Amino acid sequence: MIFTILLGLKFIWFTYLINVEKNRLLVALVSLLISIFILSLIYRKDGKTSNRKALIFYTIISAIVFVDAAYYTHFSSLPSILAVKQVGQLAAAGDSLRVLIGPRLLVLILDIPLLIYYIGKTCYRPAVTFFVRRIVPYIVGVLFLGIVLTLYFTDKLSLIGSQEVYSYHVTDIVETIFRDDDIIEEVFLTTDDIEDLRSRARLKEGRLTGLGKDKNLIVIQVEALQNFVINLEYEGQEITPNLNRFINNSSSLYYDNYFQMLGKGNTSDAEFVTQNSLYPSMEEPTYFQYEDNTFYGLPWLLRDYGYTAWAFHGFEKEYWNREKAYQGQGFQRFVNQEDFEFEEVIGFGIRDGDFLDQTIDYLKELDSLDDNPFYAFVVTLTSHTPFIMPEEYHILDIREEHKDNMLGDYLQAIHYVDRELGRFITNLMAEGLYEDTVIAIYGDHYAISALKEEAPLMEDLIGEPYDLDYMMNVPLIIHIPGEDIQETISIVGSQLDFYPTIANIMGCDNKKGLVFGRDLNNCPVPNYVAPQTYMVKGSFISNDTLFEMSRDEIFEHSRAINRRSRASLDIEGLRLISENMCREIDKSNYILKMDLLKDLLDEADKKEK
Repeated sequence: MIFTILLGLKFIWFTYLINVEKNRLLVALVSLLISIFILSLIYRKDGKTSNRKALIFYTIISAIVFVDAAYYTHFSSLPSILAVKQVGQLAAAGDSLRVLIGPRLLVLILDIPLLIYYIGKTCYRPAVTFFVRRIVPYIVGVLFLGIVLTLYFTDKLSLIGSQEVYSYHVTDIVETIFRDDDIIEEVFLTTDDIEDLRSRARLKEGRLTGLGKDKNLIVIQVEALQNFVINLEYEGQEITPNLNRFINNSSSLYYDNYFQMLGKGNTSDAEFVTQNSLYPSMEEPTYFQYEDNTFYGLPWLLRDYGYTAWAFHGFEKEYWNREKAYQGQGFQRFVNQEDFEFEEVIGFGIRDGDFLDQTIDYLKELDSLDDNPFYAFVVTLTSHTPFIMPEEYHILDIREEHKDNMLGDYLQAIHYVDRELGRFITNLMAEGLYEDTVIAIYGDHYAISALKEEAPLMEDLIGEPYDLDYMMNVPLIIHIPGEDIQETISIVGSQLDFYPTIANIMGCDNKKGLVFGRDLNNCPVPNYVAPQTYMVKGSFISNDTLFEMSRDEIFEHSRAINRRSRASLDIEGLRLISENMCREIDKSNYILKMDLLKDLLDEADKKEK
């Protein structure tokens, strides 16, 4: 039967597209068996409409695997049914989508028009025998049951549950319906857990404590600023000369072992984690899912110390639900695309030059409101994937092998953004805002994937294997004016650690909140990064180890390498750390699900009264 053959080929190709590493043919076979079972039921009655129903089924399944593969290409995970809520976000990401959807993905759906034409032209009707209608469903059912039972009793059921298209989506829908109850039943925060998280939040006298006290704070989140470009010399050219100078300033700290921490909201989740030191949601973008929660992140803490907190972004205020989410985060004003004047659009929206120039004027307004210091959170935009910029902004001389591909385009884009950041800092000086302002700059997430065809180009550029730790490594720079503190700090950390780190520098004691990160300047215990995007939950990065949980979620299939020698490591001794990272994430999820901070803040307010 033509549908069976084509679906079999598609399922095999699909397992390649989503990087099924173990038992690839078994995963494809399960998908095919389920499809055969459904097709045999469709043809159970040899009616005139059977062909039409089979074609509709085939089209739906082809569309599902196409969407799954496209989503995986960007997020390295399959989509939840909750992702349907974010369809409205796609219009703004048109250029990015066009880059994602190439020939490798299109083969999953391009045959559909041809198949419709062929069936209509030839009046194709398969020879459906009694055996196919009556016997095949039972044979397929027995085979499927045998595979499931075998995997169950060998503790490998997640092979299909997390990677096979039918099993994944059925499981996802069931978990979406019942997941709130599940998280409440499975996780419970003890008094000791709460006290530990409170302790991480509290101000402790140590290195750099209070050096930024009563100063303004500007935090700049730079779109797709990856760490490998810092201090990179390319064909005799500095990619980020202004950031390099900023790092080498006697008043700057550079954290070179710092990592992204994302959920389903990408850039918006980088913001959320940075402001709150909570893990992001892996169900849907945190700004949407927990819009109505109570938080006590950096804006709220600084407001309790007299600061006025504004957020700045040169795109539509509704994107990623920022307009509503920022209010809950504690920002008193959101300066967005409607507040800027611009003629030229690059990629997503207003170019960073126009955005940062006009942000200076708003900062002067913010500074003039009263005698108290201000907190400005600034999010750039121009270096958004796919990094395509007008030729006039192509300043760098690019090697032939890097022209017209994502790596070459990225180098040009981030070089432009670096130039505008340099101008922004110069303008702060000219307006008298620089000397009394702590400035933090960090990247929101990776630019060049280690899981796509650009990886070999990156390996050639950096001279060693380009693995996930390189991919997710973003820089953090903190400048404290007037201090002689220049240093490169290499303790492993992530955006989860920003809040406690900057709160210590600003001399702000967080008496009300809970944080999962640690002050990177005064960290008394080994620190870990626990990514859940591009790596599976249970993975972690430490100072010397990259542990990647297998994508089928079977620990024994996982891998680990020494981050210095890049040599493989025995994984068994890493099981306990992996389990601890999962528990940390579960605790954070529990806090979000239960809106626990609301109760804790109410208790704190009562004590103050």
